[in-house]
Amino acid sequence: MTYDSTTMRLMGGVPGQQLFLYRTADAVAAVSASGYFNNAIAEYNLSSGDMILTVSGFGALPVLDGLVASVSGGNATTGLLA
Repeated sequence: MTYDSTTMRLMGGVPGQQLFLYRTADAVAAVSASGYFNNAIAEYNLSSGDMILTVSGFGALPVLDGLVASVSGGNATTGLLA
């Protein structure tokens, strides 16, 4: 599957310190892949340092993960919070 802006919500903050909630049936491996959130750069002003709380696998066995965004040259990458 792919990123779906209708399931992403800005919870608050300013660019570089924003907090988002995102729900998807995609596995966390897909969600954390480079480029998955590229459209969120324009749609939500996703910036480096923003955090995304992701409920992945929604509808099956959902898992909550925390991701931190890194944006460079129009490409968004995310890393799992340890």
